[in-house]
Amino acid sequence: MTLTVGFKRALSLMCVLLIAFACVSVPSYKPVEVNAAFRSEYEPVCETAYMLSMDTGKVIYEKDGDKKMLPASLTKMMTCIIAYERADSLDEMVVVDSRAVRFVNYNKEGATGVWTHIKVNERFTLRDLIYDALVASENGAAEAIGYYISKQYYGSDTNEEFIQFMNDRAVEIGCTNTKFKCASGLTTDFENHYSTAHDMALIANHLMNIPELAEVAYTPHSYGIAATNKNPNVHWVVSTNLLIREGEKGADGTDYFYQYCEGVKTGYLIKSGHCFAGYAKKNVGGRDYHYIVVLLNDHAPSAKDKNYAFIDAKNLFEWAFNNLYITDIYNTNVSISKIPLKLAWNKDSITLVPQDDFSTILPKGVKATSVSKEITFVNDVARAPVRKGQKLGTAVLTYDGEEIGRINLVASESVERSTLLAILDWVNNLFASLIFRIFLVLAVLGVVAYIFISYSRKQKMNNLKRSVSRRKATRRTYR
Repeated sequence: MTLTVGFKRALSLMCVLLIAFACVSVPSYKPVEVNAAFRSEYEPVCETAYMLSMDTGKVIYEKDGDKKMLPASLTKMMTCIIAYERADSLDEMVVVDSRAVRFVNYNKEGATGVWTHIKVNERFTLRDLIYDALVASENGAAEAIGYYISKQYYGSDTNEEFIQFMNDRAVEIGCTNTKFKCASGLTTDFENHYSTAHDMALIANHLMNIPELAEVAYTPHSYGIAATNKNPNVHWVVSTNLLIREGEKGADGTDYFYQYCEGVKTGYLIKSGHCFAGYAKKNVGGRDYHYIVVLLNDHAPSAKDKNYAFIDAKNLFEWAFNNLYITDIYNTNVSISKIPLKLAWNKDSITLVPQDDFSTILPKGVKATSVSKEITFVNDVARAPVRKGQKLGTAVLTYDGEEIGRINLVASESVERSTLLAILDWVNNLFASLIFRIFLVLAVLGVVAYIFISYSRKQKMNNLKRSVSRRKATRRTYR
């Protein structure tokens, strides 16, 4: 069987069109990455440390920040947070549960100089107990708070609900390796009571963002608790944080005062050494800088020995104030990238800009270009219409191998859709679709089959006619 020249040409053209529709490609953009270096010039004595910038959320120093440790009285930060957030008022009257006092008396092991001035059934305002716990690190006050909140608000005869609140709230704040067993931290049960420098920094940061508790944490002078039903005299609460007590020295004779420190909490157990969660604020170059630092376990044999948690905190604060600065990385007018654009007349790409301004903290002398960015697009190609401010991508910003922020990338302008290009795109998508390709192949095969069958039938008819003609001619000859 021989096919016509016209049919061969038509079949070749269809094959070319099928191959062309199957070879549509989309351009891509690869982000530029820049390596950076960020190192502290001070090595703390304490076993673990964690420091962050409250202004940017950037972690600026870490030493085994996720190692589980005994938090000692740093526990009381969470106790005061729960008391503040759960109670209706800080002026509520609290009757001290006998078990709060017994807890302190029965858990002196591993501590030095532990005692409590609080008496069974003594009445305090919740505010006074928070001052006593956070400022003077009074264990009885912290335990009394736990029993009170559990009973007053949840009808419990134990403080287990309060402890559960502490653990649940820690998770909500972002803690990943923290478990509390008691409200005061007066325990060496490491299996059931532990935390990390990282987690304690998150808790301290949360506390300092509550104005009333931040005011309590920064009590450089004495706070007077009014006479109670068990004590006719004013009880003066004195801070254990010597970084905020100007003119006073520690038991070892060291002057720890640091003028920029404004909190937060101290701690000590024989097994935990000196611990400290500190907050400091300083104006540098006309801009306020705020830092949180946590130091755990300086391995001091007793509470009266030199407090290297204080020393470490002061040195890290000074290093940060003297060597770091906040710089603007991007603003909303800066072009970050471009993305291919379809369906717009005479415009094949659109510029992306940050949705919001972004700043971060860097070592002095390091330029903003040291911050790396990795861009991902919502779609590989934007399609008109596009509205100004529409999110089209995300930039992940990293410095020294750590993520320091994410910014949304949005369209810098509005672009309308071209009706003609939209129709052509629809047709192109139709031709490029798998269903259309299958249909086209089937159609081609159908045409080929039809031509083949028609040609075969025509040949058979011609053969039949020739056969009939021959038979007629034979009959005429025979006659």
